[in-house]
Amino acid sequence: MKLIFILFLMSTCATQEPQKIKYSRQEWRHWSDVDQDCQNTRHEILIARSETSVSMDRKGCRVMKGTWNDYYYPEIHSLSREVDIDHLIPLKHAHEAGGALWSSKKKETFANDPENLVVTNLRYNRQKGAKRIDQWLPVHKAYACKYIKDWLRLKSKYGLRVFESEKATIELSDCSI
Repeated sequence: MKLIFILFLMSTCATQEPQKIKYSRQEWRHWSDVDQDCQNTRHEILIARSETSVSMDRKGCRVMKGTWNDYYYPEIHSLSREVDIDHLIPLKHAHEAGGALWSSKKKETFANDPENLVVTNLRYNRQKGAKRIDQWLPVHKAYACKYIKDWLRLKSKYGLRVFESEKATIELSDCSI
């Protein structure tokens, strides 16, 4: 497994940092309601990832309460208004790493892919923003290693470039990938 990731890194590393490409978040349609049941991707993820039964609003469209493990830190959350559904690989970064050339449909697929969506405290999502793994990692090593591993898996899945600065962070991380 480690060899596969190393080969992936070697074959996809760009020699320079992401260039400034005009990015528009509106091009990355997210929080879709694909099955048209009034629950968008955010609420579908909250339902699927809750450790307990969720409480919904009166219409049954929005999750109000549940029990969620934070992806980035050892915390448990119970109120949906206190958590964000974060794009593990930020949409802006995906754009800069090769996604700018994708079709609208592929951008929407990426933006709503459950594998790229994690539950976290909204404060952590704001801290992370559109940063790459060389700019922001969870403080706890086990969480950082899980994040790096998932980052690489998603980059591979979507054929996104891994930049030199990311590669250096991965090498320094002391994570067994």
